[in-house]
Amino acid sequence: MKTKSFKDIDYSGQVLEGIDFSGCTLVNVNFKNATLRHCSFDEATLDGCDFDHSGKAAEPTLQSVSFRKATLENCRFRYANISWSDFRYARINNATFEDATVDFCDFYRAFFEGVVLFKHSSFSNCSIFNTYFGDGSNIRRENLFRGRILQQDKEAYTKFLVDWHNFGTGVRTNDRSQVSDWDPSEAVKSRWADAEDIYKTINGLWNEKGYIADANWGYVQGRRMERRRMIAELSDSKIGFWKKAGNLWRILMNSLSDLLFGYGESMFKMVVTYIVTVFLFAMFFCAEVSPLKYLEALGISLKNMAGMDSDILEGVSPLVDMLNLVQTTIGILLTGIFGFILGNKIRNQ
Repeated sequence: MKTKSFKDIDYSGQVLEGIDFSGCTLVNVNFKNATLRHCSFDEATLDGCDFDHSGKAAEPTLQSVSFRKATLENCRFRYANISWSDFRYARINNATFEDATVDFCDFYRAFFEGVVLFKHSSFSNCSIFNTYFGDGSNIRRENLFRGRILQQDKEAYTKFLVDWHNFGTGVRTNDRSQVSDWDPSEAVKSRWADAEDIYKTINGLWNEKGYIADANWGYVQGRRMERRRMIAELSDSKIGFWKKAGNLWRILMNSLSDLLFGYGESMFKMVVTYIVTVFLFAMFFCAEVSPLKYLEALGISLKNMAGMDSDILEGVSPLVDMLNLVQTTIGILLTGIFGFILGNKIRNQ
C-alpha cells in the first residue's frame, strides 16, 4: 500500500485529537498554535513541519503524542508545551526546541542529529537514557529542570514507568513493535545505575563541546550517582559478598572525596577542609604540649601545613612528633589538591 502523503496543509490553531499519521509522509505541514492530543506519528516522516506556539503555553500543546521511530527533518517545536509524548527511536535532525517545555516524555534511543537548538527550553521528568546528542545539539545543564534527571526522583520515575498507559500514548512497544516483558519495579531498582550512565555520558558530551563548567558539574553528579548505585547494590542478593565488601571501601573513598574536596571541583569544600585540619591539629598540640596557649598551637599548626619547623616543638613526646609529621604530610597533599582545584577554576573562567 502506498504511503499516504500530506503536503502544505494548514492545521494551525486547530484541536486535533486521536488523529493517526502513522507511516505517513508530512511535508511543510503547519501545526502552529494547534493542540494535539493522543495523536500518532509512529514511523512517519516529517519534513519542515511546524509545531511552534506563539508564546509560552500554560497548557500542553502536544499531549500524549507519539513520534516513535519517526524521522523529523527541519521541524520546529519553539514555545511548545509537550507532555507524556513518545520520542523513542526517533531521528530528529536540524530541529529547534527553543523555549519549549517538555515534561514526562520518553527520548530512549532517540537520535538528535544536525543542528538542534535547546536554548531556554526546560526538560523535566524526561527519560534521556541511551539518548544520542550529536555534535550540533547544544543541550546544556540549564535545560535540565532544577538540575535533575528523572531517575533521581523515585516517585516521578515510578509514575513515568507505571502510569504511561494512562497518561502517555498507550501501551509502549519496543523498536520491533512488540510489548516488552519487563518489570517496572526492577527498572526502579536500577535507576541509580541508569542515572550514573546518563551523567557520565553527558559529561563526555559537554567536555567535547568545551562546556567545561557543565562538564565538571556532570562529572560530580555522575560520581554521586555511582555512590548511590553502589549503596543500592549492598542490599542486592544477586551481588556477591566480595563485590559488596569492595563496594564498601569504594563508597567510603567516594564519600570522603565528595565531602572534603567535592571530587576536586569545590573550592569552598577545599578551603573548609584546610581550615578544619589546622584547627583540629591545633587542639592536639594544645592538649599535649604544655603550657602552650591555643593561639601558639594554631601558629604551629599553620607552619606544619606549609612544611615549616617550629622551635617550640623541640624535645616533645614521640606522639606529638608523629602528629607533627602526619600534619605536614597532610598539609602538602592538601596544598597540591588546592592548586589543582584553583587551576581548574581559572581554566574554566
